[in-house]
Amino acid sequence: MQQNKALFFGIIGLAVLIVAALIAARFFLADKIELPTLAEKVSIRVVVAPAIETWARQAAGAFNQKNPNTQVEIIRADGLIPEVQFRADPQNPPAAWLAEATFMVELARNRGLSFQDAQSVASSGLAWGAFKAKQDEFNQKYGGLNWTGLYAKATSPEDNLNFVIASPGNSAEGLAALISATAAHLNKDSLSGSDVSQADAWLSELFNINAKTPATPADNFATMRVSAGEAGLLTLASWRRVRLTENPDFVTSPAQPPVSLDYPLAVFSQASPAAQQAAIAFRAFLLDAGQQNSLNTVFLDPANTASPGVQADGDAVQRLLDLAGRVLP
Repeated sequence: MQQNKALFFGIIGLAVLIVAALIAARFFLADKIELPTLAEKVSIRVVVAPAIETWARQAAGAFNQKNPNTQVEIIRADGLIPEVQFRADPQNPPAAWLAEATFMVELARNRGLSFQDAQSVASSGLAWGAFKAKQDEFNQKYGGLNWTGLYAKATSPEDNLNFVIASPGNSAEGLAALISATAAHLNKDSLSGSDVSQADAWLSELFNINAKTPATPADNFATMRVSAGEAGLLTLASWRRVRLTENPDFVTSPAQPPVSLDYPLAVFSQASPAAQQAAIAFRAFLLDAGQQNSLNTVFLDPANTASPGVQADGDAVQRLLDLAGRVLP
């Protein structure tokens, strides 16, 4: 009996010593022991504006290689506001939207889509572009290419005006031109729906008949030269893409008031918490120096390079979109 008791207590004592040793090892060697973790695998979709799709797709490939437990699929946005893509599958919606501009996210919110934490990952400011002879003419008569001069030329019985913007119906670039014009007329750096209503008559008079919205505005200037229009207001990225910024006979100048396409990646509020965290991790990767330096492949500048310029709420953008439908071809 005594022998059995001794054996029993010996086993108990040995077990206690083993447990104590493990606890001590964990405490003293915690920084040296790699404990296995169970990582949750997450796959998300990110809806991306066409102008930045190539860059985002390349970045997603690099991100996926480095993060096997978090996979990102890039989907091209199917419209100005990709409402259908975010509403088609409520149980598994896309995790984020890489939009062209913050004011587009505001427009989406105005239509009932809920986004949060929108942060810029690239940028391109609006810039006037004109061939030197036309630029000199605007300089002499109107003190440069500006909205006041364009309106004076548009309403002069002696002059005709023919200027170009991107179509506001399918691009943030075109809406940005309308935002700049409205802000110039009202001398404001932020716009609401009531501001647009106040400027409606002035905008209609300026843009009706005088403005063109061709499908490929920058390309038209590159191939048709002066016959494409007296001047154009597009993003600097658009002028770069067709290499007009390298043409000594072509002059670009920042729009005043400035408006920037700031390409925010906005997290979709109805995505799961895990999907939202994955989207935030992908955005952090996009802001890495290596990815930012490669933005020049799509003619864009790094995040927050361009002046943020005029801000517009969702109601203002919707009213400008409605106005464009009435007065532009």
